[in-house]
Amino acid sequence: MRVMASPAIVAPQRTAESPWRAVVTGLDGAVLAPGATITPATLNAAAQLRHRGVPLLAATARTRHGVLRLDAFARHLAVAVCHNGALGWVPQSGRTLWRRTLPVGELRDLAAFVRALPGAGLAVFGVRSWDITPEYLALRGRAPAEPWRAAALGDVTDQPAYGAAIRHGSLGADELIDRLTAAGFAARTSLSWSTPGVVDVAAPGVDRGAGVARALDWLGVPPGRTVAFGGVPTDLSVFALVGHSVAVGRAHPAVLAAATAHTPEVTADGFARHLAALGLIA
Repeated sequence: MRVMASPAIVAPQRTAESPWRAVVTGLDGAVLAPGATITPATLNAAAQLRHRGVPLLAATARTRHGVLRLDAFARHLAVAVCHNGALGWVPQSGRTLWRRTLPVGELRDLAAFVRALPGAGLAVFGVRSWDITPEYLALRGRAPAEPWRAAALGDVTDQPAYGAAIRHGSLGADELIDRLTAAGFAARTSLSWSTPGVVDVAAPGVDRGAGVARALDWLGVPPGRTVAFGGVPTDLSVFALVGHSVAVGRAHPAVLAAATAHTPEVTADGFARHLAALGLIA
């Protein structure tokens, strides 16, 4: 994680009493700019929330390693909901709160689907390793910063997984979801639009909203007293859960339509500015 330079940040001051008791946010695009850059105001906002006893949760497609790479920001998180809800854990202690996995048999069926779809690639977020096929890596365009393992399509089904991701050279996410649904996967897995070209596949009932609900229950915070920030369609299940939802910057149109508020993009410190407007930080 890189912290952008800025003028000195004002030390926390007590604000008026706020009805909001927890904050949940996506990471990339919501509090992190491209390259995992974070502004001092955003980092200071996270520190103020922790100082004031307001739990900050992350809801993300990232792996555990991907969250830990955020270093100082990760240390302010009360709970990290990773793999779009399949894994919940506490960064400060490393304690795992839950994990939901796709069984090996389901992964084999996914591999067969990808094998029968020329131009497709598969990545599997296994409980022991992140396995990426050569086709998926080529479509991704770069190697991940987190630990990963190159694997042939036939070798990515040797362990249960938090989820899987499918890319295609010419089919978009919506078209891939249609094909997966026609093949019967919507009835036995959770399919979600990750980016315009990527579909995430998880165990039935797993999504960011379900993960956040579980984390809030563990913290003893009512969802209706929670603020959520996001920008991609996978955040919609979180927005439907919480009392106040905030679309960040140039969010997906569906997210903008569902949000109760809108804040500037991360490089303009939209996260910190909106928290201040709500009275959660100074």
